[in-house]
Amino acid sequence: MNDNDARSPRGDQDQHAAAQPATEPNAELAALQQERAQLEDQLRRTLADAANMRRRAQKEAEDARRRIVEGFAQELLPVVDNFELALQANAQAAAPDVEALVQGIAMVRTMLLSVLERHGLQEITALGRPFDPALHEAVAVEPTDAVPEGKIVRVLMKGYLIGDRVVRHARVVVAGPTPGGAGAQPKQ
Repeated sequence: MNDNDARSPRGDQDQHAAAQPATEPNAELAALQQERAQLEDQLRRTLADAANMRRRAQKEAEDARRRIVEGFAQELLPVVDNFELALQANAQAAAPDVEALVQGIAMVRTMLLSVLERHGLQEITALGRPFDPALHEAVAVEPTDAVPEGKIVRVLMKGYLIGDRVVRHARVVVAGPTPGGAGAQPKQ
């Protein structure tokens, strides 16, 4: 057996690699640089697409908000018109009719509340209910035996919800213990 017959497959590869020109590392480097340039270009395009999508989404959100506000304003304009009509009628009357003015304002209030309800606004029911800090803002505690402690005895300002989200808390007066009464705690 001669030395050529005893060659391993690995030995053939080593000789083949040594026989290749020295330009292979340069070609490999050029291929890697081209691939890097392509990846950088792809990254720039992807970033530009993402920025365009963000701008488009922001514009669409602004347009949707504007359309909602426009629709809401269109529903409120008749309410404003009725207020103006009531004020003009009262100003032009020889003798202002206070009762008619009050009735007109009550009708406009009903109209306004109707528009707000169509948009999901609901009044928070408070009077006689237990105090709930998620819905109510206690501005005072009133000592009383007429109502159980912790119940709301007066509503100073109505509160409102849209869905389950509080738009404005109801400002309330809450029943508290009377001094020396059954609800009072003894001092220790």
